Amino acid sequence: MDAFLHRQLATGLAGLLAAALALGADSSGHATLVLTNATLIDGNGGEARPNSTVEISGKRISDVYAGHYQSDPTNETQVIDLDGAFVVPGLWNNHSHLADLLPDPKDTLNRENSYDATIRAGRNAMDALRAGFTSLRVVGESDYIDVAWRKAFESGVFVGPRIYASGPPITAVGGHGTEPGMGGVAVEQAANVDDVVRAVHEHADRGVDLVKIMVDRLTEAQLEAAIRTAHERNIKIVGHAAEPGAGIAVALGIDGIEHGYGLTDKTIALMADKGTFYDPTIVCNLSAEFIKEREAFVSNAGYIANSATRDGRVMVAYADERDPEQALGQRRILKKAIAAGVMVISGSDSNPINEIGILEIEQLVVSGASEMDALLAATRNSAAMMGVLEDVGTIEVGKVADLLVLKRSPLEKISNLRSVLQVYRNGSAVVLQTNEGRSSFWDLYFLEESKQ
Repeated sequence: MDAFLHRQLATGLAGLLAAALALGADSSGHATLVLTNATLIDGNGGEARPNSTVEISGKRISDVYAGHYQSDPTNETQVIDLDGAFVVPGLWNNHSHLADLLPDPKDTLNRENSYDATIRAGRNAMDALRAGFTSLRVVGESDYIDVAWRKAFESGVFVGPRIYASGPPITAVGGHGTEPGMGGVAVEQAANVDDVVRAVHEHADRGVDLVKIMVDRLTEAQLEAAIRTAHERNIKIVGHAAEPGAGIAVALGIDGIEHGYGLTDKTIALMADKGTFYDPTIVCNLSAEFIKEREAFVSNAGYIANSATRDGRVMVAYADERDPEQALGQRRILKKAIAAGVMVISGSDSNPINEIGILEIEQLVVSGASEMDALLAATRNSAAMMGVLEDVGTIEVGKVADLLVLKRSPLEKISNLRSVLQVYRNGSAVVLQTNEGRSSFWDLYFLEESKQ
């Protein structure tokens, strides 16, 4: 442990231990877990299958079948009758910034040091797990905080979601991310092709799973070099992009487009043809009318938030408010992408991930996707994007048991993703309760202390 902490101190991450009691895991000691009398939504696009059983041995799914569990359980078998509850794959958020804040009404980003940011990032990730996000794809983080938290979760120092880390975004000199007031995510500026190649190699050497580039002011030569180098290092590469840069990046073989502002029909068709993934981040591209529409959608589904959550998520939405024409344009692009067969994934951009991440999945449906489209965007498609579908993303024999148990069906109402009964990470039940006296994320970073 001392050696581990020493490495973290060297990169400004000494705050890791301060969150030690934030999250725990089930420690029943059973070698086999059986979830029976379940309604299974396996993430492959088929309808819900009532009266199903999922058996888990260690971290992986050992059997999936129709009917109740019939064997006599041994002392090493824990059998849970779910009484028809719905079992779905663990959720993904594909556009996460663990330590960013937008808005930042308490000026947290300017007042804190890297230790504070690291603590907040871990808190954010572990809160997300409790909401059902078993995997987070991080697309921009200062000081490789995301790599550190990935290692902490993987090694069992803490229980948290699966992290796919990117480190700092790479941008052109003066490009996106360098504007005044951008706040929480430091970027690495590249003046030429050599700078881009060096930056991608540095990221790979630091252990990232993917690289994010800010496409729009990079030259075509820089884009080609970034994409080629990332693929040579066997890591994914995605780009914050608007047209015309988005179309150029897709033609050059980028793995994913983030935001996709103003995507043309030509680029959408090319994305479908090349298998380029699209993360629309709809929740941060809403007009005032669409924000009100979203709030009514969630409330009408029967999920009435407390005042802190409601006020906080509306504050976050208005911090990224778009004019009506742009918001409508992005909604049309999403519908076209789905119709064209583009692989859409779900990512919220804003924090906290636990609430805004669910809002993004809901927003896909508000914006025209079906419930199944939205669920696949947050599960199977996400795993496919990162090339890990053989391990996660669906509920099948041999895959890791990252699961979410819901009281109600998300295929009837996508907001039923909020009806969480239990989360399983690596086959172990996540402790959903938190300690008394623990402040809400909203109170800590957005609102004056609320009375909940």
